[in-house]
Amino acid sequence: DLLNEKHPVYWSTADILRKTFDLKRIDLLLKPDVSNSPAVVAKETIHEWSVEQVLTGWITASNQLQFQVCRLKHQHLRRSARGKRYELRAMSTEEQQRCQALLIRHAEVCGVIGSHPHVIRNITTCESPQKDVWWVIDEWIDGVSLAETLRETRLTRSSAFTLAKQIAEGLNALHQAGIVRRELAPQSILLCHEGSHAVLTEFELAKLLDGSPTVSREEWPTDPYRAPEASSNDVDFRADVYSWGRLVLHLLLVRLPPEGQELAAMRKERLSSEVEKLLLKCVSVSRRSRPKGFAEVIEALRTWKGES
Repeated sequence: DLLNEKHPVYWSTADILRKTFDLKRIDLLLKPDVSNSPAVVAKETIHEWSVEQVLTGWITASNQLQFQVCRLKHQHLRRSARGKRYELRAMSTEEQQRCQALLIRHAEVCGVIGSHPHVIRNITTCESPQKDVWWVIDEWIDGVSLAETLRETRLTRSSAFTLAKQIAEGLNALHQAGIVRRELAPQSILLCHEGSHAVLTEFELAKLLDGSPTVSREEWPTDPYRAPEASSNDVDFRADVYSWGRLVLHLLLVRLPPEGQELAAMRKERLSSEVEKLLLKCVSVSRRSRPKGFAEVIEALRTWKGES
């Protein structure tokens, strides 16, 4: 056995290595002192997934929960995923249970929709093995949020119209399944394929119109895209129509105009009367004046072909 310390070859081999690496003491090679070596920190794991990269700082959602977005790597397959890590360890058991019920909503919405080109696909939602962090794990989208894109560049009018139509199609799929998005903002839309393809995500605050309990609406912060009635129990599809209209104004005008100043801002950009008419209806404070749903919006979008 060459690893036996009494074997002559063991010592001769060790001496050769000592000379090669210019070591003064052979015992440091044979039995190194590791007492002061830093501990090896294993990557955080969530069942068969491990955290490959933390992509964001802590983001505060409208429900005041904080999360980080991470890129996850499957431990056995060549596959990535988008993981949202919710920190729950500072909460009481009762608070954790309430929040977990809320966080399951995202997976429920994705499960109802199934496969759709403009709605993210959920893989799972679960506790960490240590039961102190909650994970929402979705398919990996190789791109950035619409919020990042709007901060860094101005979209062409053609690109803005394309994204507006795609977002409307995604919201229409939710409505056909009886789901109100309620909380639509650039941060919750991912862009892939070099910014040409929009995917809706972050459905934790969605409302199911099938009698399911709604998520908490307490202390929602001000949101320039949210419909006035969105934080109430009396909410329907027209709340998403309002948010879509405000979002499209941001796409087209670079800066989101204050509520009530939309027409003046559009006139400066010389948008067509068809575009102005549709967007003004969508962002009406009175929901009775808005389109009832996205079937009507998508039909109106056909008149935008000449704009793109």
